[in-house]
Amino acid sequence: MVRDGALETISEGSDEGYGVRVLVDGAWGFAASNSMSEEDAAKTAGLAVEYAKAARPMLKRKAEIGECRGEAAYWKAPIEVDPFTVPIGDKVGLLIKATLAAKGYSPKVRQAKATMDFITEKKLFMSTEGARIEQEFTESGAGVTVMALGDGDMQVRSYPGSFGGNFKQAGYEFVLAQRLEEGALKSAEEAVALLTAEQCPSGEMTLILLPEQLALQIHESCGHPVELDRVYGTEAAYAGTSFLTTDKLGRGFKYGSDCVDLYQCSITEGGLGTFAYDDEGMPSSRTPLVEKGEFVGYLMGREWAARLGLSSNAAMRADGWSRTPIVRMTNVCLAPGGETLEKLIAGTKDGVMMDGIKSWSIDDRRVNFQFGCEIGWRIKDGRITGIVKNPTYTGSTPEFWGSCDGVASQDEWVLWGVPNCGKGEPMQVAHVGHGCAPARFRNVKVGVGRW
Repeated sequence: MVRDGALETISEGSDEGYGVRVLVDGAWGFAASNSMSEEDAAKTAGLAVEYAKAARPMLKRKAEIGECRGEAAYWKAPIEVDPFTVPIGDKVGLLIKATLAAKGYSPKVRQAKATMDFITEKKLFMSTEGARIEQEFTESGAGVTVMALGDGDMQVRSYPGSFGGNFKQAGYEFVLAQRLEEGALKSAEEAVALLTAEQCPSGEMTLILLPEQLALQIHESCGHPVELDRVYGTEAAYAGTSFLTTDKLGRGFKYGSDCVDLYQCSITEGGLGTFAYDDEGMPSSRTPLVEKGEFVGYLMGREWAARLGLSSNAAMRADGWSRTPIVRMTNVCLAPGGETLEKLIAGTKDGVMMDGIKSWSIDDRRVNFQFGCEIGWRIKDGRITGIVKNPTYTGSTPEFWGSCDGVASQDEWVLWGVPNCGKGEPMQVAHVGHGCAPARFRNVKVGVGRW
């Protein structure tokens, strides 16, 4: 991390170990260790069995996991430039240039921070069903955050997105493609302009969301509620359950308008939720979640899918060797439509376009929400008339997605990487993806005030 042209931190670490997951008479047990001796491995397995036996008297329902093919496989995600071979000086130099570009724009730019993050993970999965699966992938990401101060206000703009930028299963080439220096200058320009911009208007109007903010909307109001363990109440302590109960599945429940097609896909190249097999040995897949607005599918592991008489769509993942796998998002995406951003704006008489994640809040069933963004653009009679600051919007999930009347095409579709999705007790951090293009929503409550 570089702040204001000076190196602030460099950190590097590695971690290795193994976890043993067992099923004893319908009860799960799990134990983990970083000791690689055969003797300790056997002890760890024995401990997992003991935990399962201890849990058995408290079970309300025996775990059934269905069938799984025991496969032998090797998969490595493609990269062009291994980021761990790039000299530290090159990385730091790029971040310094970006922050100095932002600081040099105006005295009102009080702080510019730039970061890079890289991770390589190697996994071996083996099961008594006959599986032996090796996987390896590298993730890279970078971003810039600029803070401007003046005129009695403070504003922040981020590039290419908030909370560290954008991330991808890729090498150092992805960082270079972000053009951080240009992005930092643009962020500085917008942050300074926001200081004297008008406040976001309040009222019910049309809302256009650009891909970064729309990715968060998908994450919070679709990705989490379709996790089937939340529906069954197994995951409730951290971030709640779900309104998408099983009585709604395949029975015509309207999650959104006919413009809304959502799917999960663990085969999308470059996605943070991309892999060949999940941590139960199930092969990656693409399955629908919402088709023409109708709720049709969940993210599932083997046990949860078996309850519905279905097969797992490979959504069980652990954030490391010391955690048992739980249902996690893969790449949860909004399918592109047939519009363009230009047409979405032209078809808006009175509205605001928003982007840049600033704040969010959603209830524990994933229904009622409020989001704040870094920047908004006022739209009047089909034209952008200027920027507005502190834009917010609020709504309820089915009503909000039901108001969607336009989605831009594949040409404007962007895949966002989210490396910090928290879930579980103890908490696990998953790396997931969201693909989307700009979308328009009618009659949304925008701004802060009474309606």
